[in-house]
Amino acid sequence: MNVRTAPLEPFLEMDDIQGMAVPGFLKPYHTLLGLRTTNDDAGARKLRELVGEITREVASGLDTFRDREAFRQARLALKTRYPRSRRALTKGDEGAVLVGIGLSYRGLSLLTPGADAIRSEAFRAGMVARSAALGDPQDLNDDGNPANWVVGAPGKELDALIVVAGDHREPVSKRSDVLRRRIEDCGIHVVYREDGNVRQTPMEERGHEHFGFDDGVSQPAIRGRVRIDGDEKFISQRNVDPRVQPETWLYGRPGQTLVWPGELVLGQPASSPDPLLPGPPSVTTPPWTRNGSFLVFRRLRQDVGLFWRTMRDTAAALSKSGWKITDLELAARLVGRWPSGAPVNRISSGDDRALGTTALANNYFKFDSDTVKIALVADDGMPYDDPFPQAKADPLGLACPWAAHIRKVNVRDSGSDMGGGDATYRRRLLRIGIPFGTFLDGKQKYQDHSREKNDRGLLFLSIQASIEDQFEFLQTSWMNDDARPKMPGGNDMIVGQNAAAVGGVRRCTLIGPKLQAHDVSAPRQWVVPTGGGYFFVPSLSALREVLAR
Repeated sequence: MNVRTAPLEPFLEMDDIQGMAVPGFLKPYHTLLGLRTTNDDAGARKLRELVGEITREVASGLDTFRDREAFRQARLALKTRYPRSRRALTKGDEGAVLVGIGLSYRGLSLLTPGADAIRSEAFRAGMVARSAALGDPQDLNDDGNPANWVVGAPGKELDALIVVAGDHREPVSKRSDVLRRRIEDCGIHVVYREDGNVRQTPMEERGHEHFGFDDGVSQPAIRGRVRIDGDEKFISQRNVDPRVQPETWLYGRPGQTLVWPGELVLGQPASSPDPLLPGPPSVTTPPWTRNGSFLVFRRLRQDVGLFWRTMRDTAAALSKSGWKITDLELAARLVGRWPSGAPVNRISSGDDRALGTTALANNYFKFDSDTVKIALVADDGMPYDDPFPQAKADPLGLACPWAAHIRKVNVRDSGSDMGGGDATYRRRLLRIGIPFGTFLDGKQKYQDHSREKNDRGLLFLSIQASIEDQFEFLQTSWMNDDARPKMPGGNDMIVGQNAAAVGGVRRCTLIGPKLQAHDVSAPRQWVVPTGGGYFFVPSLSALREVLAR
Protein backbone atom coordinates (compact mmCIF):
# COMPACT_ATOMS: atom_id res chain seq x y z
CA MET A 1 0.00 0.00 0.00
CA ASN A 2 1.32 3.43 -0.95
CA VAL A 3 1.22 5.52 2.22
CA ARG A 4 1.81 9.26 1.80
CA THR A 5 3.21 11.47 4.51
CA ALA A 6 3.11 15.20 4.98
CA PRO A 7 5.65 17.04 2.79
CA LEU A 8 8.66 18.42 4.62
CA GLU A 9 8.39 22.14 4.03
CA PRO A 10 11.56 24.25 4.26
CA PHE A 11 12.29 26.95 6.79
CA LEU A 12 12.59 30.17 4.82
CA GLU A 13 15.13 32.83 5.72
CA MET A 14 12.41 35.34 6.42
CA ASP A 15 14.85 37.80 7.95
CA ASP A 16 16.60 37.96 4.55
CA ILE A 17 13.62 37.90 2.15
CA GLN A 18 11.81 41.18 1.58
CA GLY A 19 8.34 41.13 3.15
CA MET A 20 6.89 42.61 -0.04
CA ALA A 21 7.73 39.28 -1.69
CA VAL A 22 6.92 36.81 1.11
CA PRO A 23 4.42 36.81 2.66
CA GLY A 24 3.45 39.95 0.69
CA PHE A 25 2.29 43.24 2.15
CA LEU A 26 -1.42 42.88 1.26
CA LYS A 27 -2.23 46.16 3.02
CA PRO A 28 -5.21 48.42 2.21
CA TYR A 29 -3.15 51.57 1.57
CA HIS A 30 -0.10 51.92 -0.69
CA THR A 31 2.06 54.67 -2.11
CA LEU A 32 4.35 53.93 -5.04
CA LEU A 33 7.47 56.01 -5.59
CA GLY A 34 9.21 55.71 -8.96
CA LEU A 35 12.88 56.76 -9.09
CA ARG A 36 15.23 57.69 -11.91
CA THR A 37 18.82 58.87 -11.92
CA THR A 38 21.47 59.60 -14.53
CA ASN A 39 23.07 56.69 -16.36
CA ASP A 40 26.66 57.51 -15.38
CA ASP A 41 29.11 57.18 -12.49
CA ALA A 42 27.46 60.04 -10.61
CA GLY A 43 24.06 58.38 -10.97
CA ALA A 44 25.50 55.07 -9.79
CA ARG A 45 27.04 56.74 -6.74
CA LYS A 46 23.76 58.43 -5.83
CA LEU A 47 21.75 55.25 -6.27
CA ARG A 48 24.23 53.23 -4.21
CA GLU A 49 24.01 55.79 -1.41
CA LEU A 50 20.21 55.65 -1.54
CA VAL A 51 20.12 51.83 -1.44
CA GLY A 52 22.29 51.95 1.68
CA GLU A 53 19.83 54.40 3.23
CA ILE A 54 16.67 52.58 2.17
CA THR A 55 17.89 49.13 3.21
CA ARG A 56 17.46 50.13 6.86
CA GLU A 57 13.81 50.93 6.09
CA VAL A 58 12.96 47.79 4.13
CA ALA A 59 10.60 45.37 5.88
CA SER A 60 11.80 41.79 6.01
CA GLY A 61 9.54 38.79 5.61
CA LEU A 62 9.83 38.28 9.35
CA ASP A 63 8.70 41.87 10.05
CA THR A 64 5.75 41.43 7.73
CA PHE A 65 4.84 38.04 9.16
CA ARG A 66 4.88 39.44 12.71
CA ASP A 67 2.60 42.28 11.62
CA ARG A 68 0.20 39.81 10.04
CA GLU A 69 0.19 37.62 13.13
CA ALA A 70 -0.57 40.65 15.33
CA PHE A 71 -3.51 41.51 13.08
CA ARG A 72 -4.73 37.92 13.22
CA GLN A 73 -4.57 37.86 17.01
CA ALA A 74 -6.47 41.15 17.22
CA ARG A 75 -9.12 39.71 14.94
CA LEU A 76 -9.45 36.59 17.08
CA ALA A 77 -9.64 38.67 20.28
CA LEU A 78 -12.69 40.45 18.87
CA LYS A 79 -14.21 37.04 18.09
CA THR A 80 -14.80 37.91 14.46
CA ARG A 81 -13.43 35.42 11.98
CA TYR A 82 -13.28 37.45 8.79
CA PRO A 83 -13.65 41.19 9.41
CA ARG A 84 -13.62 43.51 6.46
CA SER A 85 -12.21 46.48 8.35
CA ARG A 86 -8.65 46.76 9.64
CA ARG A 87 -9.52 50.04 11.34
CA ALA A 88 -11.95 48.26 13.66
CA LEU A 89 -9.17 45.91 14.77
CA THR A 90 -6.36 48.41 15.16
CA LYS A 91 -8.58 50.70 17.31
CA GLY A 92 -6.99 53.84 15.95
CA ASP A 93 -3.43 52.51 16.21
CA GLU A 94 -1.47 53.53 13.12
CA GLY A 95 -0.03 50.03 12.80
CA ALA A 96 3.10 49.08 10.95
CA VAL A 97 4.15 50.90 7.79
CA LEU A 98 6.05 48.51 5.53
CA VAL A 99 8.57 49.45 2.84
CA GLY A 100 9.86 47.42 -0.11
CA ILE A 101 12.16 48.18 -3.03
CA GLY A 102 12.63 46.76 -6.49
CA LEU A 103 15.32 47.70 -9.03
CA SER A 104 14.97 47.64 -12.80
CA TYR A 105 17.72 46.22 -15.01
CA ARG A 106 18.89 49.75 -15.74
CA GLY A 107 19.04 50.60 -12.05
CA LEU A 108 20.62 47.32 -11.05
CA SER A 109 23.26 47.69 -13.77
CA LEU A 110 24.36 50.95 -12.20
CA LEU A 111 25.12 49.05 -8.98
CA THR A 112 26.68 45.80 -10.17
CA PRO A 113 27.91 44.19 -13.41
CA GLY A 114 26.22 41.03 -12.12
CA ALA A 115 22.92 42.38 -13.43
CA ASP A 116 23.93 41.09 -16.87
CA ALA A 117 24.11 37.52 -15.55
CA ILE A 118 20.52 37.41 -14.28
CA ARG A 119 18.79 34.72 -16.30
CA SER A 120 15.71 36.63 -17.41
CA GLU A 121 15.56 38.07 -20.89
CA ALA A 122 12.32 39.85 -20.02
CA PHE A 123 13.90 41.59 -17.03
CA ARG A 124 16.94 42.71 -19.02
CA ALA A 125 14.83 43.94 -21.94
CA GLY A 126 12.23 45.71 -19.78
CA MET A 127 8.47 46.06 -20.14
CA VAL A 128 8.58 48.62 -22.95
CA ALA A 129 10.48 46.19 -25.19
CA ARG A 130 8.07 43.38 -24.30
CA SER A 131 4.96 45.53 -24.66
CA ALA A 132 3.98 44.34 -28.14
CA ALA A 133 4.22 40.69 -27.05
CA LEU A 134 1.96 41.48 -24.11
CA GLY A 135 -0.69 42.67 -26.55
CA ASP A 136 -0.39 46.36 -25.75
CA PRO A 137 -1.62 48.81 -28.44
CA GLN A 138 0.92 49.58 -31.16
CA ASP A 139 -0.90 52.63 -32.53
CA LEU A 140 1.11 55.65 -31.37
CA ASN A 141 -2.14 57.57 -30.88
CA ASP A 142 -3.52 54.99 -28.45
CA ASP A 143 -3.28 55.78 -24.73
CA GLY A 144 -2.10 52.23 -24.14
CA ASN A 145 0.93 52.57 -26.39
CA PRO A 146 4.14 52.83 -24.30
CA ALA A 147 4.90 56.22 -25.86
CA ASN A 148 1.90 57.61 -23.97
CA TRP A 149 2.39 55.86 -20.65
CA VAL A 150 2.08 57.82 -17.42
CA VAL A 151 5.07 56.00 -15.94
CA GLY A 152 7.87 53.96 -17.52
CA ALA A 153 7.55 55.33 -21.06
CA PRO A 154 10.45 54.80 -23.52
CA GLY A 155 13.46 56.78 -22.35
CA LYS A 156 11.77 57.39 -19.01
CA GLU A 157 11.95 53.89 -17.53
CA LEU A 158 12.26 53.72 -13.76
CA ASP A 159 15.50 52.72 -12.06
CA ALA A 160 13.74 51.73 -8.87
CA LEU A 161 10.24 51.33 -7.48
CA ILE A 162 9.59 51.81 -3.77
CA VAL A 163 6.36 50.48 -2.28
CA VAL A 164 5.09 51.90 1.03
CA ALA A 165 2.14 50.06 2.59
CA GLY A 166 0.09 50.24 5.76
CA ASP A 167 -3.29 49.96 7.48
CA HIS A 168 -4.19 53.67 7.27
CA ARG A 169 -3.64 56.37 4.67
CA GLU A 170 -2.14 59.09 6.88
CA PRO A 171 0.90 57.17 8.22
CA VAL A 172 1.60 55.75 4.76
CA SER A 173 1.58 59.23 3.25
CA LYS A 174 3.77 60.58 6.05
CA ARG A 175 6.37 57.84 5.60
CA SER A 176 6.29 58.39 1.84
CA ASP A 177 6.92 62.11 2.34
CA VAL A 178 9.94 61.36 4.53
CA LEU A 179 11.30 58.84 2.05
CA ARG A 180 10.85 61.26 -0.82
CA ARG A 181 12.89 63.92 0.95
CA ARG A 182 15.66 61.40 1.68
CA ILE A 183 15.63 60.23 -1.93
CA GLU A 184 15.94 63.77 -3.22
CA ASP A 185 18.68 64.51 -0.68
CA CYS A 186 20.65 61.74 -2.40
CA GLY A 187 20.24 63.63 -5.69
CA ILE A 188 17.76 61.18 -7.22
CA HIS A 189 14.52 62.27 -8.85
CA VAL A 190 11.14 60.92 -7.77
CA VAL A 191 9.53 60.98 -11.21
CA TYR A 192 6.38 59.13 -10.22
CA ARG A 193 4.23 59.02 -7.11
CA GLU A 194 0.78 57.51 -6.83
CA ASP A 195 -1.48 56.38 -4.02
CA GLY A 196 -3.48 53.18 -4.06
CA ASN A 197 -6.37 52.58 -1.69
CA VAL A 198 -8.61 49.58 -1.13
CA ARG A 199 -12.28 50.54 -1.31
CA GLN A 200 -13.74 51.05 2.17
CA THR A 201 -17.34 52.15 1.56
CA PRO A 202 -20.09 51.14 1.17
CA MET A 203 -19.69 48.11 3.41
CA GLU A 204 -21.00 45.65 0.82
CA GLU A 205 -18.38 46.83 -1.69
CA ARG A 206 -15.40 47.02 0.67
CA GLY A 207 -12.34 45.50 -1.00
CA HIS A 208 -13.90 45.58 -4.48
CA GLU A 209 -12.01 46.78 -7.55
CA HIS A 210 -13.43 49.45 -9.86
CA PHE A 211 -15.65 47.16 -11.94
CA GLY A 212 -17.28 46.20 -8.64
CA PHE A 213 -15.85 42.74 -7.92
CA ASP A 214 -14.06 41.62 -4.79
CA ASP A 215 -10.37 41.34 -5.56
CA GLY A 216 -7.61 39.07 -4.30
CA VAL A 217 -9.87 36.13 -3.37
CA SER A 218 -7.75 33.47 -5.03
CA GLN A 219 -4.12 33.79 -4.00
CA PRO A 220 -1.72 30.87 -3.80
CA ALA A 221 -0.72 29.74 -0.33
CA ILE A 222 3.04 29.58 0.17
CA ARG A 223 4.64 26.39 1.44
CA GLY A 224 7.29 26.90 4.06
CA ARG A 225 7.83 27.49 7.74
CA VAL A 226 9.19 30.30 9.85
CA ARG A 227 10.68 30.40 13.34
CA ILE A 228 9.20 33.21 15.37
CA ASP A 229 9.49 33.85 19.11
CA GLY A 230 10.60 30.29 19.75
CA ASP A 231 7.71 28.76 17.81
CA GLU A 232 7.54 27.15 14.39
CA LYS A 233 4.70 28.34 12.18
CA PHE A 234 3.56 27.79 8.63
CA ILE A 235 3.94 30.90 6.48
CA SER A 236 0.40 30.45 5.13
CA GLN A 237 -2.64 29.71 7.26
CA ARG A 238 -3.84 26.08 7.19
CA ASN A 239 -7.55 25.41 7.67
CA VAL A 240 -8.15 21.87 6.44
CA ASP A 241 -8.44 19.45 9.35
CA PRO A 242 -5.07 17.60 9.65
CA ARG A 243 -6.95 14.28 9.60
CA VAL A 244 -8.25 14.96 6.08
CA GLN A 245 -5.50 13.67 3.80
CA PRO A 246 -4.17 14.55 1.30
CA GLU A 247 -6.27 17.74 1.23
CA THR A 248 -4.61 19.08 4.37
CA TRP A 249 -1.26 18.85 2.55
CA LEU A 250 -2.55 20.41 -0.67
CA TYR A 251 -4.40 23.51 0.52
CA GLY A 252 -3.99 26.47 2.84
CA ARG A 253 -7.60 27.52 2.98
CA PRO A 254 -10.03 25.22 1.11
CA GLY A 255 -9.29 25.41 -2.61
CA GLN A 256 -6.22 27.59 -2.04
CA THR A 257 -3.37 25.69 -3.62
CA LEU A 258 -0.13 25.41 -1.67
CA VAL A 259 2.82 26.20 -3.96
CA TRP A 260 6.48 25.56 -3.24
CA PRO A 261 8.31 28.78 -2.37
CA GLY A 262 10.64 28.52 -5.37
CA GLU A 263 7.74 29.70 -7.52
CA LEU A 264 8.08 33.08 -5.82
CA VAL A 265 11.61 33.21 -4.35
CA LEU A 266 14.85 32.31 -6.13
CA GLY A 267 16.97 29.57 -4.62
CA GLN A 268 14.06 27.85 -2.89
CA PRO A 269 12.51 24.49 -3.85
CA ALA A 270 10.09 24.90 -6.75
CA SER A 271 7.24 22.74 -8.03
CA SER A 272 7.43 19.21 -9.38
CA PRO A 273 4.78 17.12 -11.16
CA ASP A 274 3.78 15.82 -7.72
CA PRO A 275 2.47 18.76 -5.64
CA LEU A 276 3.62 17.04 -2.45
CA LEU A 277 7.22 16.75 -3.56
CA PRO A 278 9.58 19.70 -4.07
CA GLY A 279 11.33 20.17 -7.36
CA PRO A 280 14.81 21.64 -7.91
CA PRO A 281 15.43 25.11 -6.46
CA SER A 282 14.74 28.02 -8.77
CA VAL A 283 17.89 29.32 -10.43
CA THR A 284 20.17 31.79 -8.61
CA THR A 285 22.50 33.38 -11.15
CA PRO A 286 24.48 35.24 -9.93
CA PRO A 287 24.55 33.74 -6.39
CA TRP A 288 23.47 36.97 -4.65
CA THR A 289 20.05 36.71 -6.32
CA ARG A 290 19.17 33.98 -3.81
CA ASN A 291 16.10 34.93 -1.74
CA GLY A 292 15.22 37.54 -4.34
CA SER A 293 12.10 37.75 -6.54
CA PHE A 294 10.89 39.47 -9.67
CA LEU A 295 8.29 42.22 -9.42
CA VAL A 296 5.96 43.14 -12.27
CA PHE A 297 4.27 46.54 -12.15
CA ARG A 298 1.45 47.42 -14.55
CA ARG A 299 -0.59 50.61 -14.23
CA LEU A 300 -3.93 49.59 -15.70
CA ARG A 301 -6.63 52.18 -16.34
CA GLN A 302 -10.19 50.84 -16.12
CA ASP A 303 -13.01 52.33 -18.20
CA VAL A 304 -15.84 51.44 -15.83
CA GLY A 305 -18.57 53.10 -17.91
CA LEU A 306 -17.57 51.28 -21.08
CA PHE A 307 -17.44 47.95 -19.24
CA TRP A 308 -20.93 48.22 -17.75
CA ARG A 309 -22.53 49.73 -20.86
CA THR A 310 -21.11 46.80 -22.83
CA MET A 311 -22.49 44.35 -20.25
CA ARG A 312 -25.93 46.05 -20.42
CA ASP A 313 -26.08 46.13 -24.23
CA THR A 314 -24.75 42.59 -24.64
CA ALA A 315 -27.18 41.21 -22.05
CA ALA A 316 -30.05 42.92 -23.88
CA ALA A 317 -28.94 41.34 -27.17
CA LEU A 318 -28.65 37.90 -25.56
CA SER A 319 -32.11 38.28 -24.05
CA LYS A 320 -33.56 39.00 -27.51
CA SER A 321 -31.93 35.82 -28.80
CA GLY A 322 -33.63 33.73 -26.14
CA TRP A 323 -31.26 33.83 -23.15
CA LYS A 324 -32.75 36.01 -20.45
CA ILE A 325 -29.72 37.36 -18.64
CA THR A 326 -28.93 40.58 -16.81
CA ASP A 327 -25.81 42.67 -17.14
CA LEU A 328 -24.72 41.56 -13.65
CA GLU A 329 -25.16 37.88 -14.48
CA LEU A 330 -23.20 38.31 -17.70
CA ALA A 331 -20.36 40.14 -15.96
CA ALA A 332 -20.24 37.49 -13.22
CA ARG A 333 -19.83 34.74 -15.81
CA LEU A 334 -17.05 36.61 -17.58
CA VAL A 335 -15.24 37.11 -14.27
CA GLY A 336 -16.15 33.69 -12.84
CA ARG A 337 -17.33 35.24 -9.58
CA TRP A 338 -20.16 37.42 -8.36
CA PRO A 339 -19.28 40.89 -7.04
CA SER A 340 -19.07 39.59 -3.46
CA GLY A 341 -16.41 37.06 -4.50
CA ALA A 342 -18.82 34.11 -4.47
CA PRO A 343 -17.78 31.73 -7.28
CA VAL A 344 -20.37 31.02 -9.98
CA ASN A 345 -19.38 27.35 -9.68
CA ARG A 346 -20.88 27.25 -6.18
CA ILE A 347 -23.90 29.47 -6.79
CA SER A 348 -25.03 30.20 -10.35
CA SER A 349 -28.45 31.74 -9.69
CA GLY A 350 -27.32 34.99 -8.06
CA ASP A 351 -24.86 36.57 -5.67
CA ASP A 352 -24.52 35.40 -2.07
CA ARG A 353 -22.56 37.87 0.02
CA ALA A 354 -22.26 35.44 2.93
CA LEU A 355 -20.50 32.96 0.65
CA GLY A 356 -18.41 35.65 -1.00
CA THR A 357 -17.06 36.96 2.29
CA THR A 358 -16.38 33.56 3.87
CA ALA A 359 -12.73 32.74 3.26
CA LEU A 360 -13.24 29.09 4.18
CA ALA A 361 -15.74 28.63 1.35
CA ASN A 362 -15.35 31.25 -1.39
CA ASN A 363 -12.42 29.55 -3.11
CA TYR A 364 -13.40 25.91 -2.63
CA PHE A 365 -14.44 24.57 -6.04
CA LYS A 366 -13.06 22.62 -8.96
CA PHE A 367 -13.86 22.64 -12.67
CA ASP A 368 -13.78 19.00 -13.76
CA SER A 369 -14.93 17.37 -10.51
CA ASP A 370 -17.58 17.77 -7.86
CA THR A 371 -16.39 19.05 -4.50
CA VAL A 372 -17.40 17.33 -1.28
CA LYS A 373 -17.63 18.81 2.16
CA ILE A 374 -14.42 18.38 4.16
CA ALA A 375 -13.64 18.92 7.83
CA LEU A 376 -12.24 22.40 8.45
CA VAL A 377 -10.63 24.24 11.33
CA ALA A 378 -11.26 27.98 11.64
CA ASP A 379 -8.50 30.42 12.53
CA ASP A 380 -9.59 30.28 16.17
CA GLY A 381 -8.99 26.52 16.25
CA MET A 382 -12.67 25.62 16.35
CA PRO A 383 -14.29 23.24 13.84
CA TYR A 384 -15.99 24.98 10.92
CA ASP A 385 -18.88 23.54 8.92
CA ASP A 386 -19.21 24.87 5.37
CA PRO A 387 -22.97 25.61 5.01
CA PHE A 388 -23.01 26.57 1.34
CA PRO A 389 -23.94 24.43 -1.70
CA GLN A 390 -21.00 22.37 -2.91
CA ALA A 391 -19.70 22.99 -6.44
CA LYS A 392 -20.67 20.61 -9.21
CA ALA A 393 -18.33 19.52 -11.99
CA ASP A 394 -18.37 21.98 -14.89
CA PRO A 395 -16.03 20.54 -17.56
CA LEU A 396 -17.93 22.18 -20.45
CA GLY A 397 -17.98 25.65 -18.91
CA LEU A 398 -21.75 25.96 -18.51
CA ALA A 399 -21.54 27.70 -15.14
CA CYS A 400 -18.06 29.21 -15.47
CA PRO A 401 -17.14 29.72 -19.15
CA TRP A 402 -13.71 28.67 -20.33
CA ALA A 403 -13.05 32.31 -21.18
CA ALA A 404 -13.87 33.50 -17.66
CA HIS A 405 -10.99 35.35 -16.09
CA ILE A 406 -10.58 33.00 -13.12
CA ARG A 407 -10.56 30.00 -15.45
CA LYS A 408 -8.08 31.56 -17.84
CA VAL A 409 -5.43 32.10 -15.17
CA ASN A 410 -5.99 29.01 -13.00
CA VAL A 411 -7.24 25.78 -14.57
CA ARG A 412 -7.37 24.08 -11.12
CA ASP A 413 -8.06 20.36 -11.63
CA SER A 414 -8.58 20.64 -15.39
CA GLY A 415 -6.10 19.66 -18.03
CA SER A 416 -4.83 22.31 -20.41
CA ASP A 417 -2.62 22.81 -23.43
CA MET A 418 0.31 22.55 -20.99
CA GLY A 419 -0.72 19.17 -19.59
CA GLY A 420 -2.51 18.09 -16.43
CA GLY A 421 -3.73 20.25 -13.60
CA ASP A 422 -0.27 20.20 -12.04
CA ALA A 423 0.86 22.65 -14.76
CA THR A 424 -1.03 25.35 -12.90
CA TYR A 425 1.38 25.17 -9.95
CA ARG A 426 4.19 26.55 -12.12
CA ARG A 427 2.05 29.48 -13.31
CA ARG A 428 0.86 30.92 -10.00
CA LEU A 429 2.01 34.33 -8.85
CA LEU A 430 1.37 36.45 -5.78
CA ARG A 431 -0.71 39.55 -6.55
CA ILE A 432 0.03 42.45 -4.23
CA GLY A 433 -1.55 45.28 -6.26
CA ILE A 434 -4.18 47.82 -5.27
CA PRO A 435 -6.76 50.14 -6.92
CA PHE A 436 -6.05 53.80 -7.59
CA GLY A 437 -8.41 56.70 -8.24
CA THR A 438 -11.95 57.57 -7.20
CA PHE A 439 -14.62 54.89 -7.01
CA LEU A 440 -17.97 55.18 -8.79
CA ASP A 441 -21.32 54.46 -7.17
CA GLY A 442 -24.68 53.36 -8.50
CA LYS A 443 -25.66 54.67 -11.91
CA GLN A 444 -22.32 56.47 -12.21
CA LYS A 445 -20.81 53.21 -13.40
CA TYR A 446 -22.79 53.40 -16.68
CA GLN A 447 -21.73 56.96 -17.52
CA ASP A 448 -19.08 57.99 -20.01
CA HIS A 449 -15.93 58.99 -18.11
CA SER A 450 -13.59 58.74 -21.09
CA ARG A 451 -12.55 62.39 -20.81
CA GLU A 452 -11.24 61.75 -17.29
CA LYS A 453 -8.02 60.14 -18.46
CA ASN A 454 -6.03 58.13 -15.91
CA ASP A 455 -8.66 58.66 -13.25
CA ARG A 456 -9.08 55.14 -11.90
CA GLY A 457 -7.75 51.63 -12.29
CA LEU A 458 -5.40 49.07 -10.79
CA LEU A 459 -1.78 49.35 -9.73
CA PHE A 460 -1.08 45.73 -10.63
CA LEU A 461 1.90 44.31 -8.74
CA SER A 462 2.90 40.67 -8.80
CA ILE A 463 5.68 38.58 -7.27
CA GLN A 464 7.14 35.61 -9.14
CA ALA A 465 10.37 33.69 -9.72
CA SER A 466 10.07 33.99 -13.51
CA ILE A 467 8.56 36.88 -15.43
CA GLU A 468 8.50 34.81 -18.62
CA ASP A 469 6.99 31.61 -17.20
CA GLN A 470 4.48 33.23 -14.89
CA PHE A 471 3.27 36.77 -15.61
CA GLU A 472 4.08 36.86 -19.33
CA PHE A 473 2.84 33.31 -19.89
CA LEU A 474 -0.51 34.05 -18.28
CA GLN A 475 -0.95 37.31 -20.20
CA THR A 476 0.22 36.22 -23.65
CA SER A 477 -0.44 32.48 -23.78
CA TRP A 478 -3.67 32.15 -21.84
CA MET A 479 -5.48 35.47 -21.33
CA ASN A 480 -4.85 36.94 -24.78
CA ASP A 481 -5.18 33.67 -26.71
CA ASP A 482 -8.65 32.63 -27.92
CA ALA A 483 -7.88 28.89 -27.92
CA ARG A 484 -5.86 28.42 -24.75
CA PRO A 485 -5.64 27.02 -22.13
CA LYS A 486 -8.56 24.95 -23.44
CA MET A 487 -11.41 25.08 -25.92
CA PRO A 488 -14.21 26.07 -26.25
CA GLY A 489 -12.93 29.38 -25.07
CA GLY A 490 -12.09 32.78 -26.37
CA ASN A 491 -10.13 35.73 -25.11
CA ASP A 492 -10.11 36.82 -21.49
CA MET A 493 -12.86 39.42 -21.74
CA ILE A 494 -11.88 41.19 -18.53
CA VAL A 495 -8.16 41.94 -18.91
CA GLY A 496 -7.19 40.49 -22.29
CA GLN A 497 -5.79 42.96 -24.80
CA ASN A 498 -7.52 43.65 -28.14
CA ALA A 499 -4.27 44.21 -30.03
CA ALA A 500 -3.45 40.53 -29.47
CA ALA A 501 -6.91 39.28 -30.50
CA VAL A 502 -7.91 38.12 -33.97
CA GLY A 503 -9.06 41.16 -35.93
CA GLY A 504 -8.36 43.39 -32.94
CA VAL A 505 -11.60 42.35 -31.20
CA ARG A 506 -11.81 40.23 -28.05
CA ARG A 507 -14.37 37.45 -28.40
CA CYS A 508 -15.62 34.48 -26.41
CA THR A 509 -18.34 31.86 -26.55
CA LEU A 510 -20.87 31.39 -23.77
CA ILE A 511 -23.16 28.36 -23.45
CA GLY A 512 -26.74 29.29 -22.56
CA PRO A 513 -29.22 27.35 -20.40
CA LYS A 514 -30.55 25.49 -23.45
CA LEU A 515 -26.99 24.54 -24.48
CA GLN A 516 -27.01 27.08 -27.29
CA ALA A 517 -23.75 28.87 -28.09
CA HIS A 518 -23.69 32.67 -27.86
CA ASP A 519 -20.88 34.85 -29.13
CA VAL A 520 -19.80 37.85 -27.06
CA SER A 521 -17.42 40.50 -28.37
CA ALA A 522 -15.65 43.61 -27.10
CA PRO A 523 -14.36 45.81 -29.95
CA ARG A 524 -13.18 48.48 -27.49
CA GLN A 525 -10.67 48.10 -24.67
CA TRP A 526 -11.88 48.72 -21.12
CA VAL A 527 -8.58 47.88 -19.39
CA VAL A 528 -5.76 49.99 -20.81
CA PRO A 529 -2.06 49.74 -19.82
CA THR A 530 -0.75 53.19 -18.92
CA GLY A 531 2.65 52.37 -17.45
CA GLY A 532 4.79 49.87 -15.66
CA GLY A 533 8.10 48.09 -15.50
CA TYR A 534 9.95 44.91 -14.56
CA PHE A 535 11.97 44.92 -11.32
CA PHE A 536 14.14 42.65 -9.22
CA VAL A 537 13.44 42.54 -5.48
CA PRO A 538 16.81 41.73 -3.86
CA SER A 539 17.24 40.03 -0.52
CA LEU A 540 18.25 42.21 2.39
CA SER A 541 21.72 40.67 2.42
CA ALA A 542 22.13 41.46 -1.29
CA LEU A 543 21.04 45.05 -0.68
CA ARG A 544 23.56 45.45 2.14
CA GLU A 545 26.52 43.43 0.91
CA VAL A 546 26.38 43.80 -2.89
CA LEU A 547 24.28 46.73 -4.03
CA ALA A 548 25.02 49.32 -1.34
CA ARG A 549 28.81 48.84 -1.48
